[in-house]
Amino acid sequence: LSNKQNLPLNDLFAPITKWSVALDGAATVHTIQEAVRVATTPPRGPVYLSIPSNMAGHTDRPGDTPPSSPALPEPDDRAFETIVETLNTARKPIGVIGIAMQASRDAAAVRRFFEKTGIPYVITCQGKGIGDPQGARFLGHVLPAAGDMHIVEWLEASDCILGVGFDPVESSKNWHYDAPFYAIADGPVGYGQFQPRAECTGDVSILINRLGEVYHGDIEWEDSAIQDLRQRMTDTIRPGTETTTRGFSPYHLISALREMLPEHTIVAGDVGAHKNVLGQVWLAPQPNTFLISNGLSSMGHGVASAMAASLVCPDQPVVSITGDGAFAMMVQELETVRRMETAPLFIVLCDASLAIIKFAQNLHDLPNRGVDFLPVNWAKIAEGFGVRGETATDMQGVQTAIDSWLAHREPMVLAVPVDESLYTGLRS
Repeated sequence: LSNKQNLPLNDLFAPITKWSVALDGAATVHTIQEAVRVATTPPRGPVYLSIPSNMAGHTDRPGDTPPSSPALPEPDDRAFETIVETLNTARKPIGVIGIAMQASRDAAAVRRFFEKTGIPYVITCQGKGIGDPQGARFLGHVLPAAGDMHIVEWLEASDCILGVGFDPVESSKNWHYDAPFYAIADGPVGYGQFQPRAECTGDVSILINRLGEVYHGDIEWEDSAIQDLRQRMTDTIRPGTETTTRGFSPYHLISALREMLPEHTIVAGDVGAHKNVLGQVWLAPQPNTFLISNGLSSMGHGVASAMAASLVCPDQPVVSITGDGAFAMMVQELETVRRMETAPLFIVLCDASLAIIKFAQNLHDLPNRGVDFLPVNWAKIAEGFGVRGETATDMQGVQTAIDSWLAHREPMVLAVPVDESLYTGLRS
């Protein structure tokens, strides 16, 4: 606390964290270790620790009694037979694959289950790479993803939605609230008004393998209908032109970037209209290679996540794809990137507009206010930070810049103009 504030910080953070603790010097090492355990135990979430200024320089008192940590949920499979019975009698089941699991460990079992059972499935944007995006019964991405209103129609027609790691934190929509939703996850996923009709928690690989062994349902979804759904989504989100005098179609640019970058590239998306296109178009072959914020969205996520990924995975190519509005909020971090000696590529989609806000204004017949700004020369700005800056106005220029970055890894900003009028299939 400073001499200008006197706030009950632990009380403020208690309702939105798993544990809120004021360190007082008693068993500090133990308390911090316990805080890490609480934060990483499913359902994973934040812990808040405050350090009073008069305690910051004190030594630990390991013999003192530490603060009591909260009780954490235990694995619970009592509803397993209910899920089995419901899924076996369902004629239009759909799986929703999300993040409430140990992604790297559980992905193989999840993919085997959906391939073996033939149950159609969708993958949340944060769950990219867990399910197989090339699978024959893959419907597409949701939460949020351009064109996913067509998928929601299918979800609303389903008689059993099987959430495999679905967590409502990923969604700002409410299609799941009244749905016949059954959950398998590493921890409880019910929150507020959303409560699954039945839920099994624990090791997702074990649970989904057990479910696959006893599944014998009869599915009515036809392969031709799945192909029609995919085509309708593509038709909704792909504009009729690839470029205009103002810039690229975001759909065609992001599709081209996926082809230009190696499969194992870690991509961090940001918030804005491009997030919806990136969410649907970008295919992640394995877990933890696509980083995006949840349904409620935090601008600046793309730059920050790319910086973190560059530190954790220095040998993998790391790319941030962000709009110019979000990049403007984080551009000062180019100094940090240079100082850390990491080498992410920042691709800035430039339309001098907060396009997703403008879309929402237009949807409600409101005037466009506070959503447009003057163009910025991001390549020159990057050079001011001692970082390589490039601008590409055609696809060959994009390819040349990316090839150069892959060959000579260094931090780089690549500014690419896009035409905001070519965003299609968005939802506010």
